[in-house]
Amino acid sequence: MKGSTQAVLMSIIIILLVSNRTNGDPRSQIIKLSCNQQLPSDEKLSLSNVVQSMEKIGTQMGNSLKGTASTGTGPESNYGLAECYGDLSTEDCILCYADAHVALLGCFPYNGQVFLDGCFMRTENYNFYDEYAGKDDTLLCGNETRSGVFWNSVRQAVADAVRDAPTNNDYFARKVAMSGTMDDSAYVLANCWHTLNKNSCKDCLERGSESILKCLPSSEGRLLETGCFMRYSDTNFLNARSNGGVNGAHVYPDGGENSEVILLSCASQQIKNITKFIPNFLHAMEDITTKMQTSFFGTNVTAIKPDIIYGLAQCFGDLSTSECLLCYAVARTTLTRCLPGNGGQVYLNGCYMRFENYSFFGQQAGNFSYSRCANEMMRDSVFVESARKAVLQAVETAPKSKNARTEALISPKTNNSVYAVADCWNTLDTDSCGACLQKAAAPMLSCLPASQGSSLYSGCFMRYSVSDLSYTERKRSFKGKKLAILMAIISSVLAFLVGSIIAFYAWKRRSDSKRKGFDDTKLLEIMNGSNLNVKYSTIEKATSSFDEANILGKGGFGTVYKGVLPDGKEIAVKRLFFNHRHRARDFYNEVNIISSVDHKNLVKLVGFSCLGPESILLYEYLPNRSLDHFIFDATRGKELDWAKRYDIILGIAEGLSYLHENSKRRIIHRDIKAANVLLDSRLHAKIADFGLARSYQQDKNHISTGIAGTLGYMAPEYISHGKLTEKVDVYSFGVLLLEIVSGIPNRGIQTSEYTQSLVSIAWEHFKQGSVEELVDPNLILNNQTSSKMKKEIKSMVHIAFLCIQEVASLRPTMSMALQMLSKNIEPLPSPANPPYIPETTKQLNEFGRIQRLNNPYSVPTVSNSSGIPR
Repeated sequence: MKGSTQAVLMSIIIILLVSNRTNGDPRSQIIKLSCNQQLPSDEKLSLSNVVQSMEKIGTQMGNSLKGTASTGTGPESNYGLAECYGDLSTEDCILCYADAHVALLGCFPYNGQVFLDGCFMRTENYNFYDEYAGKDDTLLCGNETRSGVFWNSVRQAVADAVRDAPTNNDYFARKVAMSGTMDDSAYVLANCWHTLNKNSCKDCLERGSESILKCLPSSEGRLLETGCFMRYSDTNFLNARSNGGVNGAHVYPDGGENSEVILLSCASQQIKNITKFIPNFLHAMEDITTKMQTSFFGTNVTAIKPDIIYGLAQCFGDLSTSECLLCYAVARTTLTRCLPGNGGQVYLNGCYMRFENYSFFGQQAGNFSYSRCANEMMRDSVFVESARKAVLQAVETAPKSKNARTEALISPKTNNSVYAVADCWNTLDTDSCGACLQKAAAPMLSCLPASQGSSLYSGCFMRYSVSDLSYTERKRSFKGKKLAILMAIISSVLAFLVGSIIAFYAWKRRSDSKRKGFDDTKLLEIMNGSNLNVKYSTIEKATSSFDEANILGKGGFGTVYKGVLPDGKEIAVKRLFFNHRHRARDFYNEVNIISSVDHKNLVKLVGFSCLGPESILLYEYLPNRSLDHFIFDATRGKELDWAKRYDIILGIAEGLSYLHENSKRRIIHRDIKAANVLLDSRLHAKIADFGLARSYQQDKNHISTGIAGTLGYMAPEYISHGKLTEKVDVYSFGVLLLEIVSGIPNRGIQTSEYTQSLVSIAWEHFKQGSVEELVDPNLILNNQTSSKMKKEIKSMVHIAFLCIQEVASLRPTMSMALQMLSKNIEPLPSPANPPYIPETTKQLNEFGRIQRLNNPYSVPTVSNSSGIPR
């Protein structure tokens, strides 16, 4: 019986793993964006041709996952190519292509090419379709290493893929090879562009296979060639291709998909300055994209004159995350067709998007309105009356409902049911929403007795139909029904096992609950008995009863005071607003993490108090404040010459390397930034603030956790998916390196054209070989900058970009970064693109200040904090 149960469980695990791969992943991380340097003579004509080519390609991508297009003649002509790798579903391909499409516009006024992990796109002013080798061909190797058995798996899988891809109709192959155990499996993808012939594809992959195998013993490698793409990994990144890669687009009962474009309306006035407008436009699109991933709604203002961008996007109703993102992907690729116009809006069945050069957020009606009626007519007078009631009911209730949306159903008879939906944009207030819907209802009701009508206004959308418009009542295709039947069968097999597991854990939880009070009491007893526990009265005396004159810093979760113990030792006293008795386990865990580390580059915990009315942590006092008070200050920055900054960088790297690899626990700090690096009397770096730190076992790949940290320093995979590994600290460290070199916080640089983040502008300097323009003026006083210092600074910036690559597996470990920094390793590997993080003037006002999220312990960074272990 025990053996059969294990067999059933193993079968279930295999089914679930296969199902998970089938769900798909658009793999839309940008690996490399390359822009050529040939300027067009007519920028507006060039942009128009690029947009038209992209539009033609987009239509093809939805049908065949690949496309080519040419537009125009002469020097401003445009040739375009895009292709999704063969394991992506149609929906995943659309998502990946949307990111490629927008990223490549970032090259304008130049052409270029962009590699993502799921697709590729290129534009040029000449026919390049038969090219398969070029100067931008790149090899990217991961920074983790594997044993020799894995090497054999890679060699076998690569050889199989190179052999099979040129003979397949789509020039695509995916292979899995296992030379030892399952842990030694290698996963390989190879794809040639469809414009090549068989021999060219074969040559591209054969040459590429020789290169990619040079990545071994790395656990991962990517080859980005002019005519092909190849990747191997020890992690299964391959999709089991299906038409439901993002759980499928919702199909309405009347046949319209939520990603179907209803109407595109473009402004007639053209952009004044294209080269200034396009970066602003892309900033707005990317910021809205980030917001859509979490709230299905987003606005942005890129307030850089003369081409200010106001943008808005919103999904209707209760679309799932995948459905909303798919609809939005279509919306943002469609909206670019309005360029070089300075505004436009697009309505789809499931979402809406608009951009203008003026604020329209409160606009509920303007010069634009549109209504559409179905051809089918309903002859029943009862239907007409029911439709009017449903529409009026929706108009009345939508402004008062959550997200200004409602659905109404009038059903006097089953065959005369009428459904109505109404949506207002979230930027409208209640009165404006009501006014907009009242105006929209009138032209829509004129459709009656048509079976369906819709009305589009500047601030709202309405629709009625004889078919159920509820997104939650989806009517799946026959394929979906078969899947439901299969899942029902699997569910019946699971029922007993799952029920037993639930019952067991319910019993265990009750038992744990009974013990919880005892456990908390025991934790308090442990802390009370610790030699680090300090009497509350002693702390009161040390701080003169928490005299305001001794305050070093104050924040949302507590206050930090300077104190002097009876033996004359100076300390920093962190007085938290909550009491340990209410959160004994959390307080114990924090104390346990901090007290378990011991390194010269980490702030030391002197003690704590769990006997008074609030929780208190005691740290060593450091008089020289934090690093941000030096590098971001024009006067104090002179105190840190390059030698001191170099030592500080090495100290931070040593401290992080210790936390990740050499401490008793594997610890991720989660909030590495200049404000959390304190300087002792000799200006040696000490990492502070462990309020957000997390520890986990060495055999865990990552922790899934709530997002916490400081904006501008958080890694993209952590922001998007909550995936926490030590590479999150590596990313933050890379950003910090750029700040130390430049003396500029990663919040924005006002250039003559637009505002960029430090990462964005540093990347441009790095690519153009002009890193010296980024260097803090305090480091080049009196023109005494030595050639050795220049070389070290260039190397430092290079290492920074290795640390902030978008793909986490390509980032080095902190021990590897430390070796690069201290041993002057040459040549350094080429970094892939950093993530694109939009920073605009308006965003700086709203989000640029240093924030702390979900941190119950640490005091947020404040301007008057001094010498605080935050």
